[in-house]
Amino acid sequence: MALLYVVATPIGNLGDLSPRMAEALSACDLIAAEDTRVTMKLLNHLGIQKPMVSCHRHNEQARSRELADRMLREDLTVAVTCDAGTPGISDPGTVLVRTARECGIPVVPIAGPSAVATVLSAAGFDAGEFAFYGFLPREKKPLREKLQRILETGIPVAVVYESPHRVLALAEEMAEAWPGARLCVACDLTKRFERILTGAAPEIARELKALPNLEKGEYCLAADLREVGRPERQQSAPMPAEAAIFLNMLSGMDLDEAAGTVENVPRNELYRAKLRVRAFLESEE
Repeated sequence: MALLYVVATPIGNLGDLSPRMAEALSACDLIAAEDTRVTMKLLNHLGIQKPMVSCHRHNEQARSRELADRMLREDLTVAVTCDAGTPGISDPGTVLVRTARECGIPVVPIAGPSAVATVLSAAGFDAGEFAFYGFLPREKKPLREKLQRILETGIPVAVVYESPHRVLALAEEMAEAWPGARLCVACDLTKRFERILTGAAPEIARELKALPNLEKGEYCLAADLREVGRPERQQSAPMPAEAAIFLNMLSGMDLDEAAGTVENVPRNELYRAKLRVRAFLESEE
């Protein structure tokens, strides 16, 4: 029977390989890999040989349909992997999983490492509620707008990924947009030269600027926004009484009934609005 394994792989340290990961990779007939060269290193470490096909963000749409058709035709078990972490979380895999489900192919997740969970575990933030935003916009204006929208959601903790070439600029923007925020910036998680910095956003930006090897590795950032002043939400202007009356009349009410069901308007103001509506209607006859 056709089957799809979604296999999370180590984000750096091969010691995080679980027996279940190895079992799924051994049991499958074919591996759909984000990068076959990266997955080959993993298979060599495990002493496993399997045929592979690439399934990355540039070909995932077409490749997913091809794979699903082949799985059904040949009763194949396929394992989908990304370069590091869990497929579908800012990595390819989502389209293949969705296509498999649409074709009635069972999907079995093989749980494992995720940079999101790893950085939160080391941050010391209360992560009972958080949101993950993947990679934020590169350009300054869209980035600032996104940071503002994140703040407006009221979410207490936000987690993002960033490349080593833009992490300093992102930390500086966060320090400006989120005064009072605390950051946890992690690089090369689980690897030999793992770095984890925590502190107030301006302090972290200064520490990053001083790092000699800043532009090496991959970054994951968590921001505790609980102490950041939230923008007050603008309340929409109340609907004019005349508009409320007309809206009620469109649902089939007569003028008196339409005016009588308008709420939160002082009686004298509602009475004058009713007279204006009546005068308008009479002028149109």
